[in-house]
Amino acid sequence: MEKQTTYKNVAGFRCLRNIKRQTNDLYLVHCGIQQCPPGYTYDHKVPNENHLHFVLGGAGSLEIDGKRYDIKTDDIFLIPKGYPVLYNADLKNPWEYMWITFDGEMAEAYLSYAGISPQLPAIHSQIPNQLYLPMIHKILDTSELTFANEIKRVGYLYEILSTLIEMQNTIRTIKKNQYDYSIDTYVDYALQYIKLNYDCIKVQDIADYIGINRSYLTTIFKKQLHVSPQEYLMRFRLNIAANQLATTSLSIQEIATGIGYHNPLTFSKIFKQEFGVSPKHYREEKRQP
Repeated sequence: MEKQTTYKNVAGFRCLRNIKRQTNDLYLVHCGIQQCPPGYTYDHKVPNENHLHFVLGGAGSLEIDGKRYDIKTDDIFLIPKGYPVLYNADLKNPWEYMWITFDGEMAEAYLSYAGISPQLPAIHSQIPNQLYLPMIHKILDTSELTFANEIKRVGYLYEILSTLIEMQNTIRTIKKNQYDYSIDTYVDYALQYIKLNYDCIKVQDIADYIGINRSYLTTIFKKQLHVSPQEYLMRFRLNIAANQLATTSLSIQEIATGIGYHNPLTFSKIFKQEFGVSPKHYREEKRQP
């Protein structure tokens, strides 16, 4: 028999339990905030879902599969599905934490994207865990049993996990240039962006749009296209200009402005460096019978 959803709000403890399943991909089971008493111990036996804890203050210890982890403020720890777990609040400085309990076909994958797994169940948050607190409150504030709230709660769960993945990966990406997609995917995405926005963008805009740093963008362009992003963007613009010089009656200034060069003298200089002749002479050559 399915357990009834219950909500509890007392001093030091706020919890929404047995939340009705929303989707098979990812669904919320419990959510709460607790200020633990000194030495508080919890033996999870073998849990049926994943329990993710965000430590707001204090300290404690976690034991999973024979390994001990010392936990402190702004750490995040996982009680993973299918593993016996024991954890204890510190005797002098017991922790306060908030937690989300969830499962679903994508649950373990989403945790792994954030760098959390049964083999690495405790990590330090790259942002203060207090920043996750409003998201937890959103879930707890939807305690009324309505269809609208069911949808809201799973949306808030996605918000928490997406923020977690984004924040944890930001630091890992900066340090190691580790990104979610292949080089081919990023280059293709960049080329599409250039095609649609060549007249008004800089190289940094390209990197920002596709979500990688400029140095990595330069590295993958040189590897795949054998030119830097700056060189590719310049040549793309100049080829547009060359085609317009040969096929339209637009003025040189109009063509220059249309590809992002607001100074026609600068455009003419760069065009001559690329094609060996000025824009005026290029047009004359292309229009000779």
